[in-house]
Amino acid sequence: MDDGALVPLLAPMLAWALVHCRSWQPRPTSWLIAGISVLLALASTVTLAVTAVSSLLSGSVVLGVTLTLLFVAATFSVGAAAWHRRRAWRIPVDGLAILPDDEPLAYALPGGVVVSRGMVRALCADQRRALLAHERAHVSLRHHRFVLLVDLASAAQPLLWPLRAAVRYTVERWADEVAASATGDRVLTARAVATAALAARHARLSVAALGISAGPVPQRVAALLTPVRPRYRILALLTVALVAYVFVEATEAVFDLWQLL
Repeated sequence: MDDGALVPLLAPMLAWALVHCRSWQPRPTSWLIAGISVLLALASTVTLAVTAVSSLLSGSVVLGVTLTLLFVAATFSVGAAAWHRRRAWRIPVDGLAILPDDEPLAYALPGGVVVSRGMVRALCADQRRALLAHERAHVSLRHHRFVLLVDLASAAQPLLWPLRAAVRYTVERWADEVAASATGDRVLTARAVATAALAARHARLSVAALGISAGPVPQRVAALLTPVRPRYRILALLTVALVAYVFVEATEAVFDLWQLL
């Protein structure tokens, strides 16, 4: 195997460093994590396929077959993850749905927001307004797509797995900031987040299975009660530059295969 091919295959370990980006501003960080996850997964998967074919053509049968099986496993894993997520999103919701359930629940689906009667009772009027603004932000900003992209990328490349929790946290923080802006009160939003989380802590439904979890609530509350952090543009640019380097190496692997053919 060409040493250059190892760069795209092992570069997803960058995910372990990107986990620390969770303290950055949530909107650009969500885009950064989702975009880099997809790029790294594509680069590593293409390089895996190219290296498998190159190994078979050069006579390294054992290595070629092993890499081929890994590529097939990655492709199957992505398909299974997409199918599972599609099933979870089949619940029909249009706008706002109130469940006649005393168990406190509140979550967003691609079609709208679901809130139970128990959650409505657990919050005061202002907190309900903040909660609905939060959940509607998930719907209008298509946060489920960010989660889906990272899930599919980690299915193709398991080294990206740490970014699954990271992007779930950043989209929650993004929705928190939208709710704080809508209500004009960051303290109220923080209280709504904390109260809703405490009320729903024993909920039977696994909202995480639907694509977006509640995230680390204490960190979310603390972030709402502290000034918004800067964007760290320089670090983000360095990360993007490193991903570009990975793609150069992946392109070189494809070019080498073309020459071999």
